Amino acid sequence: MALSAQAPLVLLVADGPQWREGLHQALVQEGYRVQQQPLPMRLQLLSPQAELVQPPDLLILNLPTQRWDLRSTVQQLERLRRRDLSTLFLMLPDEADEQARAALLDAGADDVLVRPFGLREFVARCRAMVRRAKRRELAQRAQDPAQVLRSGGLLLYRQECRVTLDGEEVSLTPREWKLLEYFMLHPGRAFSRDQLIEQVWGPDYSGDNKSVDVHVLWLRRKLEPGSAKPQRFITVRGVGYRFDPPAAGSPAPAEGP
Repeated sequence: MALSAQAPLVLLVADGPQWREGLHQALVQEGYRVQQQPLPMRLQLLSPQAELVQPPDLLILNLPTQRWDLRSTVQQLERLRRRDLSTLFLMLPDEADEQARAALLDAGADDVLVRPFGLREFVARCRAMVRRAKRRELAQRAQDPAQVLRSGGLLLYRQECRVTLDGEEVSLTPREWKLLEYFMLHPGRAFSRDQLIEQVWGPDYSGDNKSVDVHVLWLRRKLEPGSAKPQRFITVRGVGYRFDPPAAGSPAPAEGP
C-alpha cells in the first residue's frame, strides 16, 4: 500500500515480534506510517535525555506486567509529555486496574487499552484519538491565531508549551497546562466538573471527576500563591469552576519575548 507523506506517523514500541507485527499491519492497513521498535527501546525513549529525530503523531507503548513499575512509568511519562504536548500517547498494559489506568491518564496518556483486545477496537481507538486531536487543533487555531493567551500578568504560550506569571516561568504538569489553556480560552464561563473532564481529560477518562478539584487546587497554589481568596480560579457553588479575567483597570500584561 502506498502511504501519503501526510499520513499520521506512528511509533510502535511493543514486546513480542509476532504481536508487534500484527499491530503494525493493522495500522498500515488503516493508512498510517508506522515505525516499530522492540520493548527495550522504552527505557531509552522515556529517559530524560531522549530526543526523537521526528516526533510521531501517535506513540503506542506496550507495558508487560512482569516488567512494569507503575510509579516509574508515570514519572517518565510526565517527563516525556512535558517535552512534547502534541504527540498522542496510547498505553497498552497487560493488566491495569482503575487506579493504574487513571494514573497513566493523569500522567499524560491520551488513552489506555488493556490487553487482551481485538484489532478492530485497537484501530478504532487510534482513529478516534487522531480525529479528536485534529478537531482540537482546528478549534484552537480558530480561537487564537496568535497562539498566546493572556490574562493580566499570566501568559500561556501554546506553541512553546510554557506559562509565565509576571515574567517568571511557571512549571505545570501536562494536565495542569491543558486545564489552564481550556480555562483561558473560555474566560468568565462556568464549567461543571464533568464538562472539564470531557474537554480536558477526554471522553475515555475512567477516573473520578474529583480529579478536577485537585488540579484546580494545584493551579491556585502555583498561579495565586498566598491568596486567601482566589481571583482567577473561582468556585461556582453547585456548578463547578470559572476562570475570571483581570478586573478592568488591572495592570497590562508584560509583553512576551
